[in-house]
Amino acid sequence: MVGVSGKSQACNTCKQRRVKCDMRRPSCLKCIKSKRPCTGYDKDIIFVNRTLTTSETTAPSVLSEHRAQQQPKDIRPNPRIEADLHYLFVESSHNIYLFRKYVVELLETTYLPKQRISNGLTPEASEGSFSWAYQLADLTGPSKSLDASLFAFCLAQLHVTGTGNASLYQCLDHYNTALQHLYADLDDSESRFREETLAAIIVLSTCELFVCPAENGWGVHARGIAEILRLRGPEMASTLAWRHLFSRMRIVCTLEALTKRQAQILENDIWRQIVTESDINGALDEVYQMIADIPIILDQAVTLSSISDQGTLLKESAAVAWSLLTMVKYVELWHDEFWKASPTPRAWSVPSRAVNPADADPLDRIFPFCFEFESLGVAIPVVMCWSVAAQLFSNVIQIHDLVQARLGCRVVLDDLLAQAYTTVGNTAGPLEESSQNAPLFTTDKSRSIQDVKSEGAKMARYVCQSLEYFHRVKMGTYGGHATTYASWSARQYFRLHPGCERELLWLQNIHKMEGPDTRWGLSMMTFPDIKNNLTR
Repeated sequence: MVGVSGKSQACNTCKQRRVKCDMRRPSCLKCIKSKRPCTGYDKDIIFVNRTLTTSETTAPSVLSEHRAQQQPKDIRPNPRIEADLHYLFVESSHNIYLFRKYVVELLETTYLPKQRISNGLTPEASEGSFSWAYQLADLTGPSKSLDASLFAFCLAQLHVTGTGNASLYQCLDHYNTALQHLYADLDDSESRFREETLAAIIVLSTCELFVCPAENGWGVHARGIAEILRLRGPEMASTLAWRHLFSRMRIVCTLEALTKRQAQILENDIWRQIVTESDINGALDEVYQMIADIPIILDQAVTLSSISDQGTLLKESAAVAWSLLTMVKYVELWHDEFWKASPTPRAWSVPSRAVNPADADPLDRIFPFCFEFESLGVAIPVVMCWSVAAQLFSNVIQIHDLVQARLGCRVVLDDLLAQAYTTVGNTAGPLEESSQNAPLFTTDKSRSIQDVKSEGAKMARYVCQSLEYFHRVKMGTYGGHATTYASWSARQYFRLHPGCERELLWLQNIHKMEGPDTRWGLSMMTFPDIKNNLTR
């Protein structure tokens, strides 16, 4: 135990105001005269949890982290930050580097996580999902679309964090202005291929997550990215900044394809030709390479309900279900190998401190425990695996239900899959059973439909139990951004399959959650729900 946090004897209100306190009790004169509530002299008791794997933890480091986590509670709009941003933006045509450098510094205090990723690496060197932001200052070419996009994105971050005075309407106005500049660059045969233009697309697509409740613009950007990359071709020279931008562009396009259940606009072989040039080989990049073919299979699944001939339906359904479970196996094996590669646990359960209004009885909470991860660099790819697995399992269940409804009789999943072996062959050779040491996946060679339902629900629940970690204040607004697809995947699973009504209600209320050192309630873009499952 550290004891009380801090040595000052002043009341909490005076400490926050940084004024001298007369320490009168129960209320000091300073607070009385200023007509402020005197919040008293209580001090937090802080414990140091030092274990064999965290032997370097010290009392000063715990106190420092505690104070850092408390700071956002006292955030007030700072007109100076917004004024400096506006001034540097106006002057950006004369000093591009200064403006973009200031943007990165501002994003470090609002959007970007406040922690290192893993193994002592800086986040800009290891995490593709937001590493692009650290490359902005290295883009030195003039670009009205990029600078206008950065200005709009920064205003949006100041707005959602409460550190700026810009309204949502002002953010949208600047967003639309940046969009017009981007259209002009895309119409120019030279500007459309420049890294600054690609960066503008990434910035605006990220900005939309915070200012646009619908995902229409996201889809437009995904199609624009695909078209630019197709025309640009893999043979064009790439820089370090380009490779970080590429990693983010692939995420945008893949999530668009997964949530629409459509084949990616850009052919996978082109993506793979481009990615071979990249020296970014982080865990998340591996996951996105692995799941690149899933949208094609989902696209095939969507077409099954239009097949009228029962024989053809049975054959095609078996092939698609087999392909989906094969992808599940690949995801499981990657997850297990990633889990075993670390000598220390990748994740563990801790008591949840966040309160969801869907839990009417605090003694009967649906998720009393949440996941603590080794690092953000672990959490992002692991939760992506869980989210993808939940979506794959959900589609297998829907295919099974479709076949049963059309045939009018009970269908055993193994019997259905047996129909596929004669056409696609049993190519599961490379997918041998993995070790059972990894605790979070079941990798049985054969699954019944009940096994699939159980595993799918488990994956979706794991996603829910990870949300508190991502919504911590130290994760920046990126934390909520990072859960957009994960929340969507879990929500679709609970929506489409009976018996998960309570979990669905919990997810529908996450924006109303509260908890210490966490930030909930950000108005984020959500992917639209699937209108119909495969049986309709």
